[in-house]
Amino acid sequence: MEKEEKDFDAFKDGISESFFFQIHRIKRTIFRHTNALMNEAGINLQLEQLPLIMILQRKNLSQRELSDITMRDKSSILRSINALEKKALLAVQKDKEDKRKNIVSLTDEGIDLAKKIRLLMKKAEDEVLAVFSAKERAEALETIRGYADKLDTL
Repeated sequence: MEKEEKDFDAFKDGISESFFFQIHRIKRTIFRHTNALMNEAGINLQLEQLPLIMILQRKNLSQRELSDITMRDKSSILRSINALEKKALLAVQKDKEDKRKNIVSLTDEGIDLAKKIRLLMKKAEDEVLAVFSAKERAEALETIRGYADKLDTL
């Protein structure tokens, strides 16, 4: 039993020192705060639906493109699309040039919601990152952006 506890403590210590774990902690804190603000504002979305709303603000896309961008399988994307369509936030239409494709777009209600969410996300980020000075925040953003740019080349 004592050996198992030591093994677990070593494992736990190793994980807490990992880069991925630290990034996950930051993401979790920002998401938790954003979720709280969204709940206060009466916005009821599942976490996996949020990226679709935010991505579709910029451009109408096919289900496959949404799947590729979000790195989620097609069935998962379809579940989110169906749920958002039932809430009248998305519209799905056949592509005029390729009838096999479905093009997904935000409805007017979806556009309004996306704007509200974007403001709430900015507010949540500002509140969470308020523990840092402006200089620390700028340096962290520059560092993380550099990491993300390098990782995008993999």
